[in-house]
Amino acid sequence: MTARTMDIPSSATAHLYLREDRIRQSYEAMMLAWRTLNADCESLLREKELGPAHHRILFLTAAHPGITPTALLNSLGITKQSLGRALGDLRDRKLLVQEEDRHDRRRRPLRLTESGEALERELFLMIREVMTRAYREAGMTAVEGFRRVLTPLQRPVGSSVS
Repeated sequence: MTARTMDIPSSATAHLYLREDRIRQSYEAMMLAWRTLNADCESLLREKELGPAHHRILFLTAAHPGITPTALLNSLGITKQSLGRALGDLRDRKLLVQEEDRHDRRRRPLRLTESGEALERELFLMIREVMTRAYREAGMTAVEGFRRVLTPLQRPVGSSVS
């Protein structure tokens, strides 16, 4: 905290975290953290000739088995063409299968194959290691605070991105 901040009456300090410079610092920190979280994953993905969109599809399909392409499209905020290309790559590599819903033939739920689950698990373990280290360093209170900040920034999986 700067000396200038300490001179402000306590009733005014409650909203200092909403100042533009603080929000910019937070956004920059999130961008840099994203780069760090995915650095190890990127080399493995390059080795497999896959990219970040493939990784996000693998992750969301692992987290939400039976997710539909429409829900993925809404969650990822990518074009239908990009999603179609990435899904095609993952199907061709036998990492993902698209099934037919017995009750609604228009629905095409997705699930990972054993190979897809293994790759997603390997990628997730890299991220888990980085996040575990950061969480341990920050402490339980910070972890809960971080979750509380991220929650309102998210849209539920499958909801439209505006």
